[in-house]
Amino acid sequence: MRKLKDPNSFTSWLKESVVNFTEMNAEKQVFTGFVLAILIAAIIRVIEITGGLPSLYEHLLYFPLIFAGLLLGSRIGALAGFMCGLLLSPFSFSESLISGNEIVGGWMLRMVAYTLVATMAGMVAKVIKELSGAEQTAKFKYQGTDLPNINELLKQLESIGHRKGSSPNDLVDIFNFRLQNMDKIQQQIGTEKANELVKQMAVQLKKLLGDQVHVGQTSRNELVGVRSEAEGNSKELQQKIESFLEKPIVIDGVSYQMDSTAGVLRVKKEQLKEDHQKVFDEAQSHAFNAFQKKQQFSFLEQNEAIDQIEEVTFSRQFSEAMKNNDIQLYYQPRLNTNSGYFSVLEVSAKWVHPKRGSMSLEEFKPMIEEASLTQQFTSWIIQRTFKDLRVWQKQKVTIRVAINVTINDIVDPLVLNVLAHELQETKFPAQNINIEVSERALMSLSDKSKRYLERLRSIGCNIIASHFGEGRSTIQSLFVLPVDAVKLSEELVQKATSHSDQKRELASMVKMARSRGLTTIATGINNRAKLLLLKQIGCEELQGSILSKSLKKSEIPWARIR
Repeated sequence: MRKLKDPNSFTSWLKESVVNFTEMNAEKQVFTGFVLAILIAAIIRVIEITGGLPSLYEHLLYFPLIFAGLLLGSRIGALAGFMCGLLLSPFSFSESLISGNEIVGGWMLRMVAYTLVATMAGMVAKVIKELSGAEQTAKFKYQGTDLPNINELLKQLESIGHRKGSSPNDLVDIFNFRLQNMDKIQQQIGTEKANELVKQMAVQLKKLLGDQVHVGQTSRNELVGVRSEAEGNSKELQQKIESFLEKPIVIDGVSYQMDSTAGVLRVKKEQLKEDHQKVFDEAQSHAFNAFQKKQQFSFLEQNEAIDQIEEVTFSRQFSEAMKNNDIQLYYQPRLNTNSGYFSVLEVSAKWVHPKRGSMSLEEFKPMIEEASLTQQFTSWIIQRTFKDLRVWQKQKVTIRVAINVTINDIVDPLVLNVLAHELQETKFPAQNINIEVSERALMSLSDKSKRYLERLRSIGCNIIASHFGEGRSTIQSLFVLPVDAVKLSEELVQKATSHSDQKRELASMVKMARSRGLTTIATGINNRAKLLLLKQIGCEELQGSILSKSLKKSEIPWARIR
């Protein structure tokens, strides 16, 4: 029940009384009706015995009739009013006890008044009951799905924390499911169908996690579950939830695949007793971090939370840096040895850190790998690059760009999907996009990633095997992979300038690659000796500080680009 502003006021008392009366079960209503009937009959008997109908007694009859309408509804109240009027009519009293006016027609007016008063009382009770129900729904139900909302879930957590007969060390699971593609689905099928979809997912989650689970909705694209008795280890729970998330939800025979992530926070009941709101906030924060990292499932026990404080702090700081443009894109031109002009701009990034100052990608890369933010960051680089490409398109500038999609030596299908989406949206020529994939990543491609790369290559994108020479693969092993160019590592180039054997090996490698149609690229050209050597052995594209450093957009030498 909602707290009233003035609990001692008559209006407040009356409202609560009426609501309590209308919430009585059927047995109590029948019993109360029976008692009221006896009471009304007794009053009428008193009137008859006293030998008249004083106005005091007549007006007192309105009170039981009002309560009859409030308790039993307008129909039964109207019937009670009609019966009272009939019992006080000339049909029940002798003419000597009723005045002439009453006999003529006054009793009929009284009967109508009794009937109307009881009927109106019943209608008022119905309105109050509906308003009370709407108030409860608005306060504890999510609009549209009628699932428990955040207020109800917090109420459940508080109840679990103060439940008697359980140990303070008993464990409680708080589940958070983020439905990432809910907005898109709602646009396709409409709000009503989307609500049915969420409700069906909540029903299936309850079946999956057990009857003791309370599943509610805290926003349009977020479901939260509270389980009072945690069971099973995290691995079993992960398998169960991931298997569930991979299955489509079926509504009216149509299957919908929900793109969802799940975060689970396991806490002790004593923590809920101390501050259930704080625990709920921690569960939300944990789920949000998992969502940012693109993790389908993330599990955290509260006693492990201290170990993740630094990671969470960095994650938020890094996300804010991208949002506030503290991280900026830089472009390093790549020289074409045949034309003598720069032909490609390779994308990199720098972060102006509030404490550490300006940091290159190589300097802060270990931090984003440790915090599992590589997918988010790589996707951001792709989106920002295409934002710049849109500007250059409007300026009628044609340029090739190279984007490294394997910061952590893993080819993520979701990152490739982001790139494909940007190509589709901008209509930028695919042949002007070079996708750099590290040698290590190419040697461990998943079937899905390989298929995505082949699709991008089929529409014109150039796939570059970068950092070649850092791993153990040979140039021959690249011939069976979907690549168009090989980018030699700085270490390989450095060795060739100081050892004649390494020089002959590198020259042979370049010749073999060119014979198979692969473009050869060398990086780390920081002195004249390397520049002359690589031109001599026929390397087609060169990149390094002696040619050009990484530049801001405003510093790009467009006159030297062809």
